[in-house]
Amino acid sequence: MITAQELQDRLDRLAKDHNVTGAAAAVAVGDEVVTAHTGCANTTTAMPVRHDTLFAAGSVTKVFTVSLVMSLVDDGLVELDTPVQRYLPEFRLADEETSAQVTVRMLLNHTAGIPGHCMFNLPRSPEVLARHLELMRDLPFASPPGRFWSYSNGGMAVAGRIAEAVTGRTWDEALAERILRPLGGGATTYGEEMVLGSTAVGHLVDPSGAVTRVPRLLLDSGNGPAGATLFCDIDTMIAFGQMHLREGRAADGKPVLSPESAALMQAPSLAPHWGLSFDNWGLGWYIRGTGAGRTLGHTGANAGAHSILTIAPEHGCAIAVLTNSNTGAMLNPLLTEELFQELYGISAAPRPEEPGEPLTVDLDRYTGTYEAEGGSVTVTVRDERLNVEQYMDENLTEHLDLMMPGLLPLPPMTLAPVASDGRFLSDAGMPVSFVDDASYVYVGRIFRRVSAAV
Repeated sequence: MITAQELQDRLDRLAKDHNVTGAAAAVAVGDEVVTAHTGCANTTTAMPVRHDTLFAAGSVTKVFTVSLVMSLVDDGLVELDTPVQRYLPEFRLADEETSAQVTVRMLLNHTAGIPGHCMFNLPRSPEVLARHLELMRDLPFASPPGRFWSYSNGGMAVAGRIAEAVTGRTWDEALAERILRPLGGGATTYGEEMVLGSTAVGHLVDPSGAVTRVPRLLLDSGNGPAGATLFCDIDTMIAFGQMHLREGRAADGKPVLSPESAALMQAPSLAPHWGLSFDNWGLGWYIRGTGAGRTLGHTGANAGAHSILTIAPEHGCAIAVLTNSNTGAMLNPLLTEELFQELYGISAAPRPEEPGEPLTVDLDRYTGTYEAEGGSVTVTVRDERLNVEQYMDENLTEHLDLMMPGLLPLPPMTLAPVASDGRFLSDAGMPVSFVDDASYVYVGRIFRRVSAAV
């Protein structure tokens, strides 16, 4: 087990190397926990990060939301393979017939075909999730329900709304009662509570090292269940990971989840698919590796903030890192990888794809325009290679600029085939795959073909 000073030294070093404004980290092995924190919580006030500082959880929240739904499964209030419309009769996207096919399980493992972003910038209110789902009614499905994996904020918002419908509580209330309070700590989704203590504000660091505080603490309340509003102290985040390692029990031994639900969340739920940054997906967790090398985790991003939680069930180990600047996107995986390598000789990082032997394939069959909510992908042939250009709409660009400034606009990619079945590798090493006879393309998320090249 690493010591607290060793963890502190690593965190200080990486925060300095990557110009991270503030950070907290924790390592748990069994019931033993060490923590560290460094830097500034808010450059405007010059307040330092403390042990109890709250950081934006970002999309790690999705594992919390799935855990909430699984607690409802444990209580017999929700069934995984039941259509969503049993709990939310009003649920639908633009295709009403297809909407009836979406099940709860599909929401939890990102196979519902619901669009990925669904960012509507709604103000906070007790009805924000109901309103969020109303605005989703005009959106087409990204893919047929149950057919393909594609990461979806919208699906998590629907899952959160199910929790509201069956408990009679808001998602915030149900999450606090069933998940957060049993864990202890100070995690909250309420800004009114965040201001009462130490809360890390997001920061944007440009290539020169200049630091700017983000203009708002909370964004897009309708995406709360997907990651917009939960802030965690490091104790709560690591306790959540430990709960999943203890078969669903909190530190006091009381059950938060049943052992069956905790195990189901960690079990592979997808058919193998090439080109994704993980080996499989459970319910909430991504899965990398097998056997003693298996890790499960989730990353998160919010305005000027990044987070990561990773567990290694075979070793009883959890590692959490929380940061309040966009540069945390570099620190978080590096620290996590260093620790797992040193402690167990295993990797928690995605395996890079390697180019194979040169192939000759019919490139024209992949050309055309592919669309998804929030943007499009254009595929053309240039110099006997596929050329890919991505476009994102203004609303999505605004959100992404607060998470990863400088990321957009995305540069064009040149693709080389690695197999004759639609698998390609970009010049930057990114896997891109065409599926269902090139009806869809995976470029991070799934895009649906709407026209072929003329």
